[in-house]
Amino acid sequence: MTRFSCGSCTLCCTVMGVATMEPPKPEHKTCDHCTSGGCSIYTQRPEQCATFQCMWLGSQRVPAFALPPAMRPDRCGVVIDLNAAGTIIAHCHRPLSWKREPIHAWLINMAARTVVMLETPGGPFLLSARDTTERLVKVGVDPDTNNRIYVRDSELDRYVAREKAA
Repeated sequence: MTRFSCGSCTLCCTVMGVATMEPPKPEHKTCDHCTSGGCSIYTQRPEQCATFQCMWLGSQRVPAFALPPAMRPDRCGVVIDLNAAGTIIAHCHRPLSWKREPIHAWLINMAARTVVMLETPGGPFLLSARDTTERLVKVGVDPDTNNRIYVRDSELDRYVAREKAA
């Protein structure tokens, strides 16, 4: 069996947050343990890092569904993740990384099929299949799945009123 690896890609070490590190590593800040050769604490890295696999890397295991080399995170500037709710999360290195091809067309195509969230240095956005975005506001964390809960910015006042009434 062929062993698949990240190669020289370490973009997840910058765009992803790691809550289980001490102190926690924030999103959009390169991890102190990330070097040009990879993770300096690889054998002792947090479980969150050890179990994470981006969608590009996972796709390489099934040739018929493999995402192209141009969509490798360090090449397109976006780490694609899938949460337990089936939401595609595009962790963008730069605010408009998701607008570059071929990742842009892929994300728009996926937005026609499922929820696509853009996690950018400027905040989270919901992407529509019409290539429009709407700012999201984090309102909590699901205690069962540990997924963050977001509300569209345009619906925040209604959400807050509903929560107060409950």
